[in-house]
Amino acid sequence: MSNFAATTALFVADSHFCLKPSPAEQRRVARFLAFLDFARRADHLVLLGDIFDFWFDLPHFRLKGYEALLQGLDRLRDAGTRLHFVGGNHDIWAANYLRERYGCLGDGSATTLELGGLRVRLDHGDGFLARGLFYHSFRSLVRLRAAAMLAKSLHPEALYAFATWLSGTSRKAPRDEIALIRQRAALKLAAAGDEPWDLLVIGHVHHAFMAEHGPRRLACLDGWLDSEGYGVLVGREFALRDFARDPLPDLSRSQSAG
Repeated sequence: MSNFAATTALFVADSHFCLKPSPAEQRRVARFLAFLDFARRADHLVLLGDIFDFWFDLPHFRLKGYEALLQGLDRLRDAGTRLHFVGGNHDIWAANYLRERYGCLGDGSATTLELGGLRVRLDHGDGFLARGLFYHSFRSLVRLRAAAMLAKSLHPEALYAFATWLSGTSRKAPRDEIALIRQRAALKLAAAGDEPWDLLVIGHVHHAFMAEHGPRRLACLDGWLDSEGYGVLVGREFALRDFARDPLPDLSRSQSAG
């Protein structure tokens, strides 16, 4: 057997963990921590947005309520797994903190990684399959530095209350039907042209599926909020898995990890 195992990466999105978890939420957190312990076998872990249902990086204060999750990520980092973060519409402002604590590259926006010779495009997916001018405008607004400065002028409790209300209203809105989501994904793949990626991985829509067009592939993760769905890449082979139901994949650590 070769001494050089294939590069391995795990992808997870849309857990929407709350600052004040209910008993059911605490069980989901415990399962996620078990997933993070498993992820220590991988070369890379990609957090693909909306891991945190609310995050705001205040200059002199840190949010309470995510300590167990952050400590789980500490253990992952200490084990040598490389951590990557693409922000979602709920936690894009966590990028600076995660960069400082875990060495994540970039500002949380969509990015492309070279993983085992495969060009993997990472995008949370909000706005990518969403419709409506209002949502696209809101998505752009929350990513503006001026919006962050305005939010910092609010009392943290008022900001948290507003974000919690907004999160609740968005979850009550009807989701696109799966057929429409798949149709838009097919159009995205067909229109990719010469874009420099081989595999596009997204979350946000809370429906797990894969699509292909020529040499390109798209993978959409199920949200951890809805199931224990995640993605796994071993070499050039990508698969959608369920942490609760499926056998764990072999993640022999490659010698090129770091």
